[in-house]
Amino acid sequence: MELSGLNFKRIKLSQESTKKLQLFKSRTGLTPNVACRLALGISIAENGIPALELFTEESGQEINRYTLLGEHELVLTSLFLQWCHEKHIKAKDRDDYFLAHINRGVELLVNRVRGLENLAQLIKAN
Repeated sequence: MELSGLNFKRIKLSQESTKKLQLFKSRTGLTPNVACRLALGISIAENGIPALELFTEESGQEINRYTLLGEHELVLTSLFLQWCHEKHIKAKDRDDYFLAHINRGVELLVNRVRGLENLAQLIKAN
């Protein structure tokens, strides 16, 4: 499996995802970077490939790579790269799909979690 092609230093979320992360923080107290880590996992666990044209708008919050992934970078990027391998995603498209997964995952996360009790249930279920 080729591991190159994930070269971003920071991501810029969509405006809609930024607003949803603010709502998620008000419900749970979790910061946007932690919520984005959860969002990545939720989106990867979903069936199908996120549509790039729906999730590539970049006018919202910007998060640098270290803040986004933190000490879990190896685990999170490994999960993502495994998904890329299984879906035959070309290396040149990986950064775009990474951003699409975060934006799609934020939408899924906010729709499923209304508070900390829902978050605990979501984590146990996955």
